[in-house]
Amino acid sequence: MHELIKTFYVIYLFQIVILASEQNELPIGLTESEKLRLDEILIMGRDTDPPLGPVRSIAEYERMQGVLIRYPFGLSTEIISEISENSTIFCLVSSSQQNAALNAMEDGDVNIENVEFVIGPTDSYWTRDYGPWWIVDGNKNVSIVDFTYNRPRPNDNDAPLKISNHLEVPYYATDIIHAGGNYMTDGLGISASSDLVYEENEIPDEDLLDIMLEYYGIETYHIVDDPNNTYIDHIDCWGKYLSPSKILIREVPETHPQYDDIEETAEYFANSLNEWEEPWELHRIWTPGNEPYTNSLILNEKVLVPVTGGSWDEEALETYQLALPGYEIIGFTGSWESTDALHCRVKGIPDLEMLQIFHNPLDYGTEPSFDGYMIEVIVDDLSNTGLIEDSIKVFWKRPNSNHWSSDYMHQIIFEDDSSRWLGFIPAIIDSGFIQYYIQAADSSGRLEKNPIGGWYEFFASPTTACDSWELGDIDNSGGLNVIDVLTLSDIENGMLNGICQESISDINNDGEISVVDIIFLVNIILNP
Repeated sequence: MHELIKTFYVIYLFQIVILASEQNELPIGLTESEKLRLDEILIMGRDTDPPLGPVRSIAEYERMQGVLIRYPFGLSTEIISEISENSTIFCLVSSSQQNAALNAMEDGDVNIENVEFVIGPTDSYWTRDYGPWWIVDGNKNVSIVDFTYNRPRPNDNDAPLKISNHLEVPYYATDIIHAGGNYMTDGLGISASSDLVYEENEIPDEDLLDIMLEYYGIETYHIVDDPNNTYIDHIDCWGKYLSPSKILIREVPETHPQYDDIEETAEYFANSLNEWEEPWELHRIWTPGNEPYTNSLILNEKVLVPVTGGSWDEEALETYQLALPGYEIIGFTGSWESTDALHCRVKGIPDLEMLQIFHNPLDYGTEPSFDGYMIEVIVDDLSNTGLIEDSIKVFWKRPNSNHWSSDYMHQIIFEDDSSRWLGFIPAIIDSGFIQYYIQAADSSGRLEKNPIGGWYEFFASPTTACDSWELGDIDNSGGLNVIDVLTLSDIENGMLNGICQESISDINNDGEISVVDIIFLVNIILNP
């Protein structure tokens, strides 16, 4: 009987502890009490062998199955509802609060079919900072490589292990001290953080870089002074990788106290090189009042941007739209601060069997080869179900057109058994912009695009292949005859097309090919 009473008493105390932790919400920064307990951070650390290489860290803008949040929420149910339309909500919640979380979501019109609860206590709602970091290991498994959260909050620090168990994915850990808000990666071996990561780890800088390479596959790690100079020193408060070739950095007026530091940081990244040894395409977003616009979430085809109701919100959304054409850009108000906004409170969970498409976008002024503008991609299915070869295509159009043309891409296998897929966009006569994207499918049922939510755009140089063609000599035979008239008739009826043929078919130079051009060509032949 005494043992039974003791058991109930222990359960009662356990529930009291959980309830107390939920009612005393911790801030994003260290509390005064935590500042006295920093030694506890070292105790929370775990360390495993590194994953089998080669290792590739997964970027935020890759295909995600869902996001990780926590209850009590740090996000409005409006945001959670928006995410739940197309993605799964993985919600960390204690068992005593699960019903309350469910009721809050139902009241907020969240798609409950896309909600999974991960049971266990937490200390705070900053899942970005303590949530799992994701890699693809040498076995092509999407895996978690954990770190030690830079707050003495053991419940939060346990979140990556809980997610590993929930999703049944491999778990690795290194005992470096870090925070997700101070880390961004391009998905191709390049990452960036503020120098807070050096300050919080009492190991030589070279050792930290070696760990990042061995466990996360990071070959180039940009560690810079924090230009905001705030208490938190997190990179997502001032910068963001938008794609493997684009980066966003905040911008402030010259009168702002951090102007020089922010401009120096922007110049640093503008002069750094991406995976393809090319300069990053730098985008700036106007934050004169320390608006948290860089603290956004890229989630598949959508970009969720924290807005404040201020006069610069629309310009911020337009900045994202120009940088990521075709994506759905959505602004959300909330209890945002310049050091704590939407990105801080949510963490992506990748599609564990994603269909990967890697591509170096064509540059401004790209010149065509004989076959056109060459598109080169790597396609890799983590599902291991096999690619559907005739699904791998390139789609393109001019900006003023609503019609996407397409053509198949073809596989080229090299001596080292690596492969690329090559395709071509037909060359144009006059220089101008071309928009394009790549599509592929595998036998798991996945149909993927690159970029996921929109298209690339490049300024195309014209072809010189048609310079020697004579006006009206449609078959390029060296003379004008009845064959040219018949061929021009086919072009006018839409039965035949070609870059050079069309370029010398507008006989009267009125900007269109019509029966009038046929009449003009006949007159030229009859009256040389």
